[in-house]
Amino acid sequence: MKLIVGNVMPEETRMAIIEDGRLRDFAVERNDETHIGNHIYKGTIQNILPALQAAFVNIGRKKNAFLYLGDLFPRAATKEEIQQTHISVGQSVLVQVIKEERGSKGAKVTANVSLAGRYAVLMPTVDYVGVSKKIRDEEERNRLRDITAKIKPAGMGLIIRTVAKGVSEEALLADIRYLLRTWDSVQQRYKLAKKPKLLYREADLVMRMIRDHFTADVKKIVVDDKDAYDRICQIVTDDQWRSRVELYQGDQPIFECYNLEDELRHLMAREVALPSGGTLVFDHTEALTVIDVNSGKYTGNGTLQDTIFHVNKEAAVEIARQLRLRDIGGIIIIDFIDMAQPVRRDEILQILEREMAQDCTKTHVLGMTALNLVEITRKKARQGLYQVQFSPCDICGGSGYLYSPESVAIQIIRRLRHMVHVRYIKGDLLICAHADVLAVLKDKKRRDELERELSRTLHFEASDHPNREVFSILSYHE
Repeated sequence: MKLIVGNVMPEETRMAIIEDGRLRDFAVERNDETHIGNHIYKGTIQNILPALQAAFVNIGRKKNAFLYLGDLFPRAATKEEIQQTHISVGQSVLVQVIKEERGSKGAKVTANVSLAGRYAVLMPTVDYVGVSKKIRDEEERNRLRDITAKIKPAGMGLIIRTVAKGVSEEALLADIRYLLRTWDSVQQRYKLAKKPKLLYREADLVMRMIRDHFTADVKKIVVDDKDAYDRICQIVTDDQWRSRVELYQGDQPIFECYNLEDELRHLMAREVALPSGGTLVFDHTEALTVIDVNSGKYTGNGTLQDTIFHVNKEAAVEIARQLRLRDIGGIIIIDFIDMAQPVRRDEILQILEREMAQDCTKTHVLGMTALNLVEITRKKARQGLYQVQFSPCDICGGSGYLYSPESVAIQIIRRLRHMVHVRYIKGDLLICAHADVLAVLKDKKRRDELERELSRTLHFEASDHPNREVFSILSYHE
């Protein structure tokens, strides 16, 4: 059974799902204007790039959004039809954010809008009816399709979600009618808006978590905020389901009460320990995320290949969990320990695919190369935990590295020689640098040789600057 725990503050909301006593899913959202995933805007085309079949759209934010022009047409539109269309700068478009702003990049938007409800997803621009693949009972799938056919407007699409399994016809129809009313409201706002404007705001994290994860296998929902508790009770109308919602009023912080704070601290770590003693190492780059699998201190009891296979199996399960918890999206490369047997490579891929199937976010395992590198793509719509919680280091600039004290000392020596032999600076010199760098320069042999070469006395002063790369050289005055 599952437990949903919510920690709600005016500044930040954290939601966790615990399954069998272990953290299964986690999401965090700051209550600011940076989270715009699935928001719908009226936009104005600012610039058209024919070669990229794309346009930049002003949606009323600091950065223009990126729009693929093919989204403005039916999915069957050809490349030639897209290129021949008459789209002009200044034209208004209704778009939805599918990827949030990140770094210097603006949001990515689409004209193929979708509105998610409790049991269904409405797609106003696509004529399609689908039922979640996780509902495998063919009789139930047909029942849901028949109900949907009664209300689906011509030219629109509906996808029935997994949580709709077994719900009554009245509940499903009520949810679809709500989505249709919401879409009508969005269209009316679009017509009335005179400039780029937000037309529809996606539900906040609490409501999304209840909408997407409150299923029959959830034993209880516990939140520590009265307003959030009341809002949940308003949308959970059935008495049996409402009895599972609880307002936490304990003296201890709710995440500490459920032993979540320690687990969350582990999510921030670069290195993740495996039960056997092996480790996973996560490195983030601009283009992709790299995960390295190491055997660590695990030696095993069998052959070398058995040991490697055991660590890789543990790693495959934990990687799928960590991708969910850290909400890592985009391209992911996993460097498994080399396996010689193709059968075992295939088994590792099967484990990955099985574990990834539990992920609500669209994920594809693309296969393993001859070097045991596995390629994965995971839909990246919102900022992941890494982007929300961290910012680049002001000292190292985000690289994670600084010049060594020896390297900085050599830079100073190079600068001293230039100042004396090229610029002909007179008198003694004062070097102000980090203590670690001064320790290198103050070495007696090196200092004597340098003062003899420069024909002057060097004086030193420790700098308070935290970056050891920062130094200054001044004329020395008593």
